Amino acid sequence: MLLLTALAWCGSAALASSIPPSASVRRLPPPPVVDLGYARYQGFFNDTTELYEWRGIRFATAARFQAPRTPKKTVAVQNATEYGPTCWQGTVGLKGTLGTLPHISTPGEQSEDCLFVNIQAPPRALKGGKLPVLVWIHGGGYGIGDSSTTSDLSEFLRLSGSNFVIVRTSYRLGPFGFLAGEAVKKHGVLNAGLLDQQFALQWVQQHVLKFGGDPGHVAVWGVSAGAGSILNHLIANGGDTISALGLKKPLFQAAITSSVFLPPQVEYNAPSVEKAYKRLASAVNCTGAASSFDCLAKVDAAKLAAAAFANAAAAPWAVWTYVPVIDGSFLRDRASVLLKQGRARLNGKFLTAINNADEGAIWADPTLAADSTTDSTALASQFDRLLAGLFPQLNASERQVVAEYYPFSRAPSIGNTVARISAVIADSTFNCPSYWLAEAFGSSAHKGTFAISPASHGWDTFYYLGDIFGGNRSRSSVESFDGALAGAILGSFDPNNNPANSHLNPYWPTFDTRREMVFNTTTTDLSSPADPRIVKTSSLKRFGKDQLERCEFWRGPISKNAGL
Repeated sequence: MLLLTALAWCGSAALASSIPPSASVRRLPPPPVVDLGYARYQGFFNDTTELYEWRGIRFATAARFQAPRTPKKTVAVQNATEYGPTCWQGTVGLKGTLGTLPHISTPGEQSEDCLFVNIQAPPRALKGGKLPVLVWIHGGGYGIGDSSTTSDLSEFLRLSGSNFVIVRTSYRLGPFGFLAGEAVKKHGVLNAGLLDQQFALQWVQQHVLKFGGDPGHVAVWGVSAGAGSILNHLIANGGDTISALGLKKPLFQAAITSSVFLPPQVEYNAPSVEKAYKRLASAVNCTGAASSFDCLAKVDAAKLAAAAFANAAAAPWAVWTYVPVIDGSFLRDRASVLLKQGRARLNGKFLTAINNADEGAIWADPTLAADSTTDSTALASQFDRLLAGLFPQLNASERQVVAEYYPFSRAPSIGNTVARISAVIADSTFNCPSYWLAEAFGSSAHKGTFAISPASHGWDTFYYLGDIFGGNRSRSSVESFDGALAGAILGSFDPNNNPANSHLNPYWPTFDTRREMVFNTTTTDLSSPADPRIVKTSSLKRFGKDQLERCEFWRGPISKNAGL
């Protein structure tokens, strides 16, 4: 299963705000106690963000490898002033190391009791505001990340006029959320982490009105694996989650996907999945148990997480071991197949999809970055080895087809293999899933590319997470990008309605025109002014082929064994 994710899942730690406080906002008393039926929570007014906040609200509990459920009733009022524990960090795809991932930090307290939401609301929301709702799903390759300070959207909210309520949700990670195999299917649930997210979305429908949010106006947004999660919710339950869950209305109306991460999607009992299950069981001495599943369900959580990290270190570069699988119910087929069926078979009505211009660069094996090999046989061997690691189900003939589609003759002489494999990763795993989504939503979709240098995977998160005006970024570049994203949350979910600077961006056409917005600055100096432009997607060429051609390649015959 493959790679992904990095950086921003996490975003950046909450830094001192660069946006001056509003003179009209005074220090306010705490908001009223919120009664959820099973528990009551006392929030607080944050003097720095000028928002009401509720941290560490428990939305579910779950036994290991089992489905989430409503928490038991608690009588005493809970103080919602501290974040809950972070879900156990379960695996990482860069040879088991976090060192190369920007914005990733070692988490504090980790626990399996980690299913919490954190909520921020402008003060007027509690005065009958019934404001739009943004649900944020963090990234991290389905193995790392959290929904606390590293997913701070408070400055983004204020720049957008403080016109919506934010709900940030956690979910189980690594083997705790995505262990699969026949035994898990029989005795537990598959894709537990996705079920956690779905349960959180149901919680929002039931309770967000108590925080001033409108359950009938919900946008979901995520980065990397968070965006990949949203793709999975768009195609979930055959595109009819309303019927599958017996709902009266949809869980959300709009989706914003930032750098969708789509690792290979395989059946829950595929050989690679069973191998991962057996390796984990062996690592924690569960192989000889009467029931390896029961043993895995009882083994110490820290021991299980450590074993998962050790297994990740042995995996090929950029391969993430525990990721969503085709389970026959929540996920019924590969994404490219389901998206080909069009908007009528999808959940949600509106889409804004963003990619960075250079999604693949950080995922290629850095030991080959300065390689000066020119021998064609040696280059072919390098490329084939890395490709086989990324897509273990591709046979030799299929790998040769990919090699010929991304020929070494069109890559630079220094780091030839890195340039080729990074292009493969960018197209197959990040770019094309976003374009397939945009094509499926058509006249209800807006597609964008974030090209502000260096525009590597997750670079855009510096513009909406944490201190958005830090790092010498020009105000207009932040307003151009963030204002469009805010427009996709507010009103009619239209990114053309920029609340930060209504005159900055050109009109952004929907993707049925096969045109998209490129967010850039006038020079590579981050302090230079915004220079957003509309381009034809066919003008975005690499390896002699335009972006849409390359995405058709990955949706063609190669897609089955690639798991796309």
